[in-house]
Amino acid sequence: MSNTKRKLNKLMKEGDQIVCVTCYDSSFSKILDKVGVDIVLVGDSLGMVIKGEDNTHSVTMNNILYHVSNVAKNKKNFILMADMPKNSYEDYKTASRNAKELLKNKVDIVKIEYRDDHRETLENLISQKVPICAHIGLLPQYVYAKKDMRIYGKNSKEFEMVFQQAKTLEKLGVEIILLECVNSDLAKKITNSVKIPVIGIGSGKNCNGQVQVLYDLIGISNNPPKFAQNFLKKSGSIEKALKDFYRYVKSIKIK
Repeated sequence: MSNTKRKLNKLMKEGDQIVCVTCYDSSFSKILDKVGVDIVLVGDSLGMVIKGEDNTHSVTMNNILYHVSNVAKNKKNFILMADMPKNSYEDYKTASRNAKELLKNKVDIVKIEYRDDHRETLENLISQKVPICAHIGLLPQYVYAKKDMRIYGKNSKEFEMVFQQAKTLEKLGVEIILLECVNSDLAKKITNSVKIPVIGIGSGKNCNGQVQVLYDLIGISNNPPKFAQNFLKKSGSIEKALKDFYRYVKSIKIK
């Protein structure tokens, strides 16, 4: 069992909420490490937050690796997770090469937006002992229209489909599941039905942890999602805002 998996499982079993913040640079990662955030994610949301694009689709492996190198400079206590951007895992050989490049650069766990046609790729990566976070629900890399920006799992057919994806991913051996914009009842059912950590963004409070983009937390994103909360507004400093978010997540109790 990897140290990452051991740490995540320990947090889950003790009922200690997992705090994950998306970050892209050295200055902020230093604060996040000091605050005690469990996971720092270098996300392809940098396409919108850093590059000013409308979506994540233009982000490349070189973009991710550059920001990973910045964030990793302050990696002492947090788990470092990084996105595999669009087109970086469309076949097994490409996925293997890119995932291993991330691991060489101090990344502890690789995140992949999972669709059913990625199953073989995940199986191959896991067989090579690549730690995987599987991202299901809303998949920004596959959003092409506003109608795709919604809550997933509201109708019974989609509810069952996403639930079965989570169960499949657990069997495949992923180390953690991330739910984005998943119906809160479905998120609760998945969390209670699998034995691996489930973290959520816009998926209600009944997960094993919460994910937020740092720029949303301090109120400087151009178009923050409806579920985002500006913690800087009341705190008066960035470090205190992130401490407040940390305490907020740690205080959540799964019902």
